[in-house]
Amino acid sequence: MYLTVQTLLNDPNIVKAVIDRVIALRLDTIYWKKHLDFEKTRSRVFKTYLGTVTGVTAGSVIDRNSGKPLRERKSLGSGYGEVAYMGDRYQMDNERLDMLQELINKFNSARPADQQSAVNDIINYIVDDFRQVLLAPHKRMDIVDGALRSDGKAEVKVDDNPQGIAMLDMELPVNRITPQTGDKDHFIKYLMDKVVELRTKYGMFVSMEMSRKTFINAIVGSKDFGDFYKQTLNQREVQIASGLMTSEMASTIFQGIGLPPIVINEDMVELSDGTYHQVFKDNRISLFTTPKQGKMRWHTPYEVTDPVPGKTYTTSEGGMYISNIRTDEGRFMEYGAEWIPEYIAPNKITIFDLDTMLT
Repeated sequence: MYLTVQTLLNDPNIVKAVIDRVIALRLDTIYWKKHLDFEKTRSRVFKTYLGTVTGVTAGSVIDRNSGKPLRERKSLGSGYGEVAYMGDRYQMDNERLDMLQELINKFNSARPADQQSAVNDIINYIVDDFRQVLLAPHKRMDIVDGALRSDGKAEVKVDDNPQGIAMLDMELPVNRITPQTGDKDHFIKYLMDKVVELRTKYGMFVSMEMSRKTFINAIVGSKDFGDFYKQTLNQREVQIASGLMTSEMASTIFQGIGLPPIVINEDMVELSDGTYHQVFKDNRISLFTTPKQGKMRWHTPYEVTDPVPGKTYTTSEGGMYISNIRTDEGRFMEYGAEWIPEYIAPNKITIFDLDTMLT
């Protein structure tokens, strides 16, 4: 077998091996997969339900000789969702191509017994190029999912990703609560009362998610937290003041007083300019009734069904494609994907907006 850069990047078996290596290495965590699962949609615009029956209502108790009451299935609010178009183009610069050519020359001059080792060197070298392409849409959806989970709203502006989505603007029909300044000193008691009140409408909450900064300012910083701390663990407040209070310790206390476990979200995504974006917004506490909240709906991009001449295509999960092309401007790797988060019951998500209370 004789390799060139062209035949290497056009060989589906080698490209598949590189993609498998990227997935196996898992150098970057995909955060949205903790809360959503892929599901295909046949149309870019699809019908979505804003609520769902997650439990069974209690049956009626009747006299044995009386007629049965007519029960109707609960109606579900509905709307329409549309997948977002995502794509970027990456140029493989001459320096990397020169190094890749050296590895290919090594493979071509190797004895058949040594060619497998030479192929592994090639795969290891181009893994990072494919990693950038494979993970880019996932990282965008990490940001979108984090904004929706923490604030119920997400938007992407042109200056956020000049080569990606032109604009994305979503808002979920979540239950939003805004504590006032006077609630700060007794915020734990305020949370307890609200959770008890909300249970009759939304059911049991399995988690209470927030950023590290919100945990310190709103939970540990609340004056009545020390009272519950001493009552539950019979310890001194010096541990709170000295910063030894952890989210696990707080969760133990909260579960003892009927509040859901605390989840500290510290997920970060690197942007194209080298800075990092915090996925979960500060001054927000989100309560969820299920560990997973919905689906990542995906649609097969049109370019996959009608390929551009001269490009080679490889597909990955969620209908995503990766293509490679050589032009007079250089060699380019591209990807395309059409995804959008769909939350099954966003009306059962409760978000505490603490901007007013903590300012």
